[in-house]
Amino acid sequence: MPAAAAKYRLRWLAGLGTFSAIGYLLLSWMSWPLVVDTPGDDTEVPTLWMLLILGLEFCCYWVALAIAVRTPVSRRLLIGIIGGACLFRAILLPSIPIHEIDIYRYVWDGAVVADGGNPYRYAPQQVRDAINRPLDSLDTDLRRLVELQSRSDSLASSLARIHYGKLPSPYPAVSQAVFAISALVTPGTASEHSRMVTMKLLLVLFDVATMLVVLGLIVEVGLHPGWCLAYAWCPLLLKEIANGGHLDSIAIFLTTLAIWLLVKSCRAFEQKSFAANVSSTVLVGGILGLAIGAKLYPVVLLPLFAALWWRRCGGPTLVVGVLMSAIVSLTALSPLLSSAQSPSRIAERKVSNLAVPLQHEANHDASHDASYDEPLDPSAGLREFLNRWEMNDLIFMVVLENMRIQAGVLPHAKPWFVVIPDRWKREGKGSTFLMARLLTGGGFLLFACWLAWRSAGCGDPQVWCRAAMLTLAWFWLTCPTQNPWYWCWVVPLLPFARYRIWHIMAACSMLYYLRFWLIAHYPEPPVLGTAYSGEFFFYFVIPWVEFAPCLAVLAMEWRLYVSQNRAPRPS
Repeated sequence: MPAAAAKYRLRWLAGLGTFSAIGYLLLSWMSWPLVVDTPGDDTEVPTLWMLLILGLEFCCYWVALAIAVRTPVSRRLLIGIIGGACLFRAILLPSIPIHEIDIYRYVWDGAVVADGGNPYRYAPQQVRDAINRPLDSLDTDLRRLVELQSRSDSLASSLARIHYGKLPSPYPAVSQAVFAISALVTPGTASEHSRMVTMKLLLVLFDVATMLVVLGLIVEVGLHPGWCLAYAWCPLLLKEIANGGHLDSIAIFLTTLAIWLLVKSCRAFEQKSFAANVSSTVLVGGILGLAIGAKLYPVVLLPLFAALWWRRCGGPTLVVGVLMSAIVSLTALSPLLSSAQSPSRIAERKVSNLAVPLQHEANHDASHDASYDEPLDPSAGLREFLNRWEMNDLIFMVVLENMRIQAGVLPHAKPWFVVIPDRWKREGKGSTFLMARLLTGGGFLLFACWLAWRSAGCGDPQVWCRAAMLTLAWFWLTCPTQNPWYWCWVVPLLPFARYRIWHIMAACSMLYYLRFWLIAHYPEPPVLGTAYSGEFFFYFVIPWVEFAPCLAVLAMEWRLYVSQNRAPRPS
């Protein structure tokens, strides 16, 4: 390409970066009035404006990506991509999270761990209930938590903002260690905003480190380095990490690093000594174990790692790698999975907004909402998430609602897509959700194992990375909880996607935020002439708008790919 054409493209890239920076400045400015005292009070949040700005950001992002991968590799190109990515994150770092308050639990958990406490022993609501009670009437550990929140008004405010406060922390030990580091480097007199920004800074540093690892992985497998823009400038990541402050950046960094090191070790296996191969396998397995210990989702990549170790490096490597991953991950998860000294008294009920609030579900004893002082089962928060949480899903929702008995459900709450008659169903208490999880999870597991074995037999590392991307993507698509920040798990591997529709999925997932606008503005009246209020319209209509077109296009692209590869080649 002539030098003049390359400069022209770089100028276009700079212009798109400038336009994107202006958009993120607007987003940051919009967030400042959003210090909402009551979680769920979303009537004043400019959701539609946020989605409009993010839509424009995605358009800039896709054009910039197309330009970057067609521009000759140069130092100016990489500096522009990385510099723009850092600028965008710096703009959003001090912003107030929009429609997100998870970070307040991170702040509280970090303070508890830094003080030598256990975030799994008592739920935030127990601490809030105990604040106005005599200290000498409290358990020693609970009294310590009450005294901790009393040391700082900002810490007490963070405790008050935690949602699902009746649940103990569901976050594993590796993430808790990061929370504790944030608490240790934050002065005790810091404001609530300072505590939040310090926490976000650590999470953004993991995000930036992932960007550099993605660049290294791309170079390792021989792709154009401009593909790193697919991660570096992704608006979804910027919204969910730099603004929303989600902890997923920790596990994303460790998972991407493990994939990069796995590719390097498998490619160089025959050129290294036995001791060097064992040490590299221990390193890869240990990092994967840490990733699982930060957030559980990387465990779905274990079949791919195991298949590559076995088919590319041999049986001893497989044993070492899997054993190391298991030891590290189980060690990190042990505080979360250990038994409490007394039985859990967590309420056996649906926590508000965890899933579709259907009337045919059993009403639970209100006495469960009473104050309680006993330590909780440390795994109670995680079990609640795994056994009840359902949000913004399509595939799982269709399976679940077609397995549920719909008799007695009022018309304004009845799913429109149920086709299986009630006489074919049998429903026990809590069993339908479990059966739906077994069906979707079992199907995904078979696909993941088949994909791992098939891709490991190929010597192309791009195929291995594509298999990792597809594993994470289909895990997300078959989960009962498809929060948009969970799609961030896939973004580092998007450069290896065969179909362009995967790059659209991040933008479509942002429609999740219509949930807050619909619930706030349509609490009772039907939406768009349907029988649904805003809440049920989100549950039963919006996921179809989010995911059905993408899945349809994906199916067409796959059929086209299969037909082209089966067609006889010209001689």
